[in-house]
Amino acid sequence: MLYVDEFVYTNKLRNSHPLERFIFAFVTLIIGILTNNPLINLIIVTIMLSFLIYWAKIPSFVVVRLMLIPMGFLVLGVVTIAISISFSPNDMLAYIPVGTYYLGITFKSLNLAISTMLRALSSISCLYFLALTTPMIELIYVLEILKMPNIVTELMILVYRFIFIFIETAFNIYTAQSSRWGYCNFKRSIYSLGILFANLWGKAFLKSKALFISLLSRGYENKLQVLNPKYRFSKVYIITFGIIDLLLIIMAFI
Repeated sequence: MLYVDEFVYTNKLRNSHPLERFIFAFVTLIIGILTNNPLINLIIVTIMLSFLIYWAKIPSFVVVRLMLIPMGFLVLGVVTIAISISFSPNDMLAYIPVGTYYLGITFKSLNLAISTMLRALSSISCLYFLALTTPMIELIYVLEILKMPNIVTELMILVYRFIFIFIETAFNIYTAQSSRWGYCNFKRSIYSLGILFANLWGKAFLKSKALFISLLSRGYENKLQVLNPKYRFSKVYIITFGIIDLLLIIMAFI
């Protein structure tokens, strides 16, 4: 996560207004969810990944690895949709007899599985586009423009910070265990992991409590004050994003 966060702050789309990226990702996400055309979903995936690789200049292997993370869950979900049970194999493209039943794939179930898969991938690509090009501080800035309640933005900031505290604490414990041969064999590894998780929550809680005390000592009054730079809108990005979404809407709903 720390490695990926480096690309978020160094990508080539940082010079655009974060509101432009947010609206583009959100509108495209809605188009991908509402449309029933798998071709539109495939186009959305292609556009978002192309923007990340060729426009934002994020390495392709990083984008591909991130896209592979949810693929296991998607494949399992799609398989359950594609496979159906019937008393007759007449409508099935392929089937396996199981007693008096037939377990197989029909044209309708296969079409639904493919459509669901592409719709999910288009949604994930839109979220990755926003997440890999917009740092958390810029996302908070956009939410403030959209008049999001302070409690929501503050929780996002604190949870985001606590994630890094959690990772750092786990890494330090793991390093200390490894230096003492805590993972020299399978049995020892299971024992060390148990100790790691047992101590991780307590140490993370203490660090989180120290962070909250430091906020109070600096005048925290139920609102985090954050300084934001002056962002400028770009005609190139606005026109490009607008044309793409307009064409997708025309192709999907007209």
